[in-house]
Amino acid sequence: MKNIILPILVSVFCASCSKDIYRVNGMYKTADDTEIYLINLDSKDTIGITTVKDNRFSFKGKLSEPVYAYIGQGRVRVSYILEPGVASIDLDERIGHGTPLADAYNKFHRRFYSYDALRNNERKVLTVEKETISLNEFNQRWEAINDKYRILQGQLTDSLVSINKDNLVGALALDDMAFRDTTLFMRLYNEMSPRMQTFSLLRSDAENIRLQSRTAPGKMFTDYLIKGGNPDGSDVRLSDYVGKGKYILLDHWASWCGPCKAEMPYLKKTWTDFAGDRFDIVSIAVNDKREQTLHALRQLDMPWHQILDAQNIPSTLYNIKGIPHLILFAPDGTILRRDLRGEQIYTAISQILSEEK
Repeated sequence: MKNIILPILVSVFCASCSKDIYRVNGMYKTADDTEIYLINLDSKDTIGITTVKDNRFSFKGKLSEPVYAYIGQGRVRVSYILEPGVASIDLDERIGHGTPLADAYNKFHRRFYSYDALRNNERKVLTVEKETISLNEFNQRWEAINDKYRILQGQLTDSLVSINKDNLVGALALDDMAFRDTTLFMRLYNEMSPRMQTFSLLRSDAENIRLQSRTAPGKMFTDYLIKGGNPDGSDVRLSDYVGKGKYILLDHWASWCGPCKAEMPYLKKTWTDFAGDRFDIVSIAVNDKREQTLHALRQLDMPWHQILDAQNIPSTLYNIKGIPHLILFAPDGTILRRDLRGEQIYTAISQILSEEK
């Protein structure tokens, strides 16, 4: 597949923007007098507040340098590079454009995430073929698809960041790559200007990657205690299950998490076919209320082991940024795989257990 990387080089300021004045013209189909906020996402300072009139709103002010900003209210918002010039924001469509940095990042963003769509389409085609090929071939082709698009996204990011090391276009593009290729991220992060290295998103990404390296595949598990975490109210440790001679698939989930519930059929099939002396599943509810977890358990029929009330303890220790998140542990407690999803769950366990026979 031939791939041409088109570098995107932007200038932080342009001649027409020399007065450092910004103006945001926005559209939002909502009631008059609805408040709209303009917030600096790096410093968390409120830059301005305005209200909607006839489905329109606007901000105007002066900037000493571009900032990464939130424009909107509640979940109706656009994250946007605010800079001198005139920008247009459509909160209904969640899009913003009109100024150099913002438009450059939008161009990158569309291309970067188009690779996700292409990857998912190839995965769907492969899944249809699954019954006609061997398990080893399926796994090899699945990983090849992942590698192809990770490389393409990495090339695109490298090309852009290498010539935008001191502006928000490069910083936001690098943030998109943070957990797709942590080695590439850290190399490019160390090449960013000192000013951009302190940008909150990148600084947080770098800290999280350092934390994640402690719980990466190949590392021994980190134990923790959940007080009252057993369904009967007794305390439970991760080591009550992990490191006891079985492969353990640890499923981080919550009753309010739709994608978590979507994984349950894959977990149930895997548990039904493989649970026994060599393998088991443990689901652990994070950031959830105990009564809501128990209600969901009754509805979902999850017959494997359950840990409740973990809140953010596993997420902090294992640097889990979103759920569902599955971690597979070897019988001795070594971390084997992280973030298995969908068909990967069954095929990974099937392959591992078959290789041990």
